[in-house]
Amino acid sequence: MELTITANNTTLTDPIKKYAEKRLSILDRRFRDQVPVFLQIRKEQTRKEDERFIAEVTIRLNRGVIRGETRGDSPYTAIDHVSDAVTRQISRYKNRYSSKNRRYAKSGLGVAIAEQLAQTPVTEVDENSITTLDHGRLVRTKRHPVAPESIEDATANMELLGHNFYVFRNKETKEINVVYRRHDDDYGLIVPEDASTTS
Repeated sequence: MELTITANNTTLTDPIKKYAEKRLSILDRRFRDQVPVFLQIRKEQTRKEDERFIAEVTIRLNRGVIRGETRGDSPYTAIDHVSDAVTRQISRYKNRYSSKNRRYAKSGLGVAIAEQLAQTPVTEVDENSITTLDHGRLVRTKRHPVAPESIEDATANMELLGHNFYVFRNKETKEINVVYRRHDDDYGLIVPEDASTTS
């Protein structure tokens, strides 16, 4: 594992760096080859003190990206949480493309999704442009390409990115849909309904 650690709006001390290296060393056993792992630790001003520190891990594989982001009341807590989250992501990634899912793998879908992820990175808008809302603040805006894809492709994309929801254009209906992970680990789908056609 080739670990790169950066910090934003907080100080990256030697104890934090050493803790991150030790905590994320568990990833070494998950991959046969050396892979680049990027950890960013940042601090945001939020109303909840236990969510002020954010740890974001990005693992770039030959044919895809695994990503996890969690919050905590300290850099150490955030690192703990993201380490667990990324470990679960890797397990789901391997299970999805293991021999138990040969039909899925033979279709070439996994490779196609991974290549798409590698070629279409998310673009982040300047975080300094904060909008104050009635119930809080809008502190980040992200843009990403919305290509036509099936619901199965969209759930696979969501899993690989480590998100709990994913916006996509439904290949069959041509509409913008949202697939999300439920608390019972199943999936849900949000489909827009034209208000003008409802009573």
